[in-house]
Amino acid sequence: MSKIPSTQLARAGVVGSTAIKMGVGRLKGKAKRRFLSEPAQLLEEEKQEDQQAELLFKAIAQLRGTAVKLAQMLGMESELLPERVRNELSKTYHRVPPLNRVLVNKIIVSELGDIPNNLFSSFYPDAFAAASLGQVHKAELPTGEQAAVKVQYPGIHVTIESDMKLLKKLSSNGVNFLPKERQPSKSVLEKIMSEISERLMEETDYNLEAENTRWFRDKLAIAGIQVPCVYDQYCSARVITTELLDGQHLDDWLATNPTQAQRNRAAQLIYDLFFTSTMRLGRVHADPNPGNFLIKENGDLALIDFGCVKKLGKRFTENMPELLYAFYVNDFDRIVSAYKKLNTTIRFGDRDDYAEMMRPFGEWMSKPIKDDSFDFKENSNYTHQAYQFMQKTHDMPGMETLDEDFIFFDRTLYGLFKIFERLEATVYMRYHWEPYWDLKR
Repeated sequence: MSKIPSTQLARAGVVGSTAIKMGVGRLKGKAKRRFLSEPAQLLEEEKQEDQQAELLFKAIAQLRGTAVKLAQMLGMESELLPERVRNELSKTYHRVPPLNRVLVNKIIVSELGDIPNNLFSSFYPDAFAAASLGQVHKAELPTGEQAAVKVQYPGIHVTIESDMKLLKKLSSNGVNFLPKERQPSKSVLEKIMSEISERLMEETDYNLEAENTRWFRDKLAIAGIQVPCVYDQYCSARVITTELLDGQHLDDWLATNPTQAQRNRAAQLIYDLFFTSTMRLGRVHADPNPGNFLIKENGDLALIDFGCVKKLGKRFTENMPELLYAFYVNDFDRIVSAYKKLNTTIRFGDRDDYAEMMRPFGEWMSKPIKDDSFDFKENSNYTHQAYQFMQKTHDMPGMETLDEDFIFFDRTLYGLFKIFERLEATVYMRYHWEPYWDLKR
């Protein structure tokens, strides 16, 4: 792969040309199907869907950055996209086409001061993983350790700035299409976009990712979860070198047909990780990308890629259990009070508004902790129900203020639930929250 388009004009050109190709393909397919039998029409539709998905993936791979981040999120959404498109987008987790070797050498020389073959005992020029912001190479340190060297795509921070300016402009204009009473406040919208932009820009700083990795390795301490060590002398703002952990990515692991007990354990480790890091340690690994979890041969979990980490405020971690408990007991006054403590104000009209709009949401939110465990195989449409509530929120009073920690806490939890659905796992969640509730009673 050559240079990544960085200006709004260049990136818009990639999007525009792809849209034209996809449009032409749809028209040709439609014309061709008119003369085919019904079975042949179905085959032609599948062929066209594959072609459309391939065009989309090629464009995303060329754009990188925010385009790949968006594709990673969409690749998990069975409600939004056909299976063939989702399968193609799932490549963005860790299989985006890599940069060419010359560019890789140039970046490492610029960041670490020498060519890879002089820095490492061995360095594999062909990347074994590539995604939104960078690609990863295997290497051996002079001291014998096996390492993963992540190299950032050149100019990717510029593309993020360009994309976020465009997204902010679109979101600012888009909200005007809603009736006035349904519009979220401008401050809430700006806060959401600002938070996303800040986290994406932080991900381009590999020194910060190295710091996050060291923090999780030092603090997490959960049996069965491994975090790589960082080799500081081979790190910079655009290159990070860590211990090479073994294990299979989630999709590859699922292809081996693991037992139900193995699926349950993998999901439980992921949820234990989420709860411990957020509610006890005050930080969330806020990128629920399946490519960030490796399942080891013994069933343990290896956690990688600490570029997107959000520090949670004490106000949030102290009051979030109270909000969940208020939903659990269906207490209107307690819910309103908990939101206020979380610096989030909802314009409830009255208790009737609450009963119609908010209570069903609260029942959905607290459903996984009603019993000791929650079966995502039996409740395979759990995250799909979230879309129904999102649609209903168009008719409920809007938010005046929003605690910024909600944005990444909710996004991460939703993404993990999508993973649990794919695992068809049973997860124990209630026991984590009960000690906090006992203190509130």
